[in-house]
Amino acid sequence: MRQWTATHLAKLARKASRAVGKNGTDLPGQIARRVDQNILRKLAEQVDDIVFISGTNGKTTTSNLIGHTLKANHIDIIHNNEGANMAAGITSAFIMQTTKQTKIAIIEIDEGSIPRVLKEVTPSMMVFTNFFRDQMDRFGEIDIMVNNIAKSISDKGIKLLLNADDPFVSRLKIASETRVYYGMKAHAHEFEQSTMNESRYCPNCGRLLEYDYIHYNQIGHYHCECGFKREQPKYEVTSFETSPFLKLNIGETSFNMKIAGDFNAYNALAAYTVLRELGLNDESIQKGFETYTSDNGRMQYFSLNQKEAMINLAKNPAGMNASLSVGEQLEGRKVYVISLNDNAADGRDTSWIYDADFEKLSNQDIEAIIVTGNRAEELQLRLKLAEVDVPVVLERDIYKATAKTMDYTGFTVAIPNYTSLSPMLEQLNRSFEGGQS
Repeated sequence: MRQWTATHLAKLARKASRAVGKNGTDLPGQIARRVDQNILRKLAEQVDDIVFISGTNGKTTTSNLIGHTLKANHIDIIHNNEGANMAAGITSAFIMQTTKQTKIAIIEIDEGSIPRVLKEVTPSMMVFTNFFRDQMDRFGEIDIMVNNIAKSISDKGIKLLLNADDPFVSRLKIASETRVYYGMKAHAHEFEQSTMNESRYCPNCGRLLEYDYIHYNQIGHYHCECGFKREQPKYEVTSFETSPFLKLNIGETSFNMKIAGDFNAYNALAAYTVLRELGLNDESIQKGFETYTSDNGRMQYFSLNQKEAMINLAKNPAGMNASLSVGEQLEGRKVYVISLNDNAADGRDTSWIYDADFEKLSNQDIEAIIVTGNRAEELQLRLKLAEVDVPVVLERDIYKATAKTMDYTGFTVAIPNYTSLSPMLEQLNRSFEGGQS
């Protein structure tokens, strides 16, 4: 009776939220959990396969690629594709999407929420993308966070799908006897190198890792004299191109995708690994991969008449560098709009922008850079220190700043951080109404 009450109140709350113009992605779960604290556990028990997707960068794109591909193959799923990746949002997804026919759940989970959620749900599989510094005032240093995750998932019989090229991710192998690795061959693609370096110390003994090849940052082929090393991947990218969209080669199969950014090759590979482990073949995966387009502000493309734009979320140095690199790959003149907020969901500490390579903007043909958000002045100072010699326009209102890019002829490169994403994306949708692709 309590489960029935919790579920129906949650659905009523969702309808009410939508009626007043809000998404209400967390609200149904919040209400249901107050009525029945075991609601998520009960609903999860009705599903055969639950896949958790986590990591610092790329979990939303990875999750959406998996979800889209399963749906393209007419497989019913539960999927928190609206981005609500903490306990309440995950509960909402189960409440709103569970049916008698649904046997698979694809759940993006915030890395900081893993210990809490795993007290209620034990997934059959977990895939981890990467671990970078991200909102450290929320999660603490990477070592602490990874150790907490390892403790939470240990001895639960979870199949771990691990990025073999990231030593932070690879160290999670201590948490399960069932492990599948994915990775990228050396020289599969020449990633741009940045000055930002994560820890390259062995998680087993503390010595400095030896690298045979580095893709970028701490991602690459590594080993240590104590025996810790990059494991041989079961699924491996042999090569890929960006122009700016991905042409990805995994084994003998090519995937011509409609997502941009070389870093998305790892997200696509993580999604591929999950889908193969769920039993799909390459032909079935192509149906999804080659029809997927972003609509959530992650490498989302817009065009109208002669004006083009692309938006990509950046909430840490690695994400910012990736977005700036995409700008480099775009031909012709650009106009940037970059937003920085320091709301609670963003993390109050914005010092991470000093670890991002804004200096690389000096090599691009840029009409102007518009800085916005409640820490716009901080961005303005960072660009001055980077000696970027282009006009920098300060407009704290994110809607006005984004709209202002339409006054320029160049390709708009929009880079919001977490709470900046919604207003920036909303304004781009308005500006390009009828021309989004």
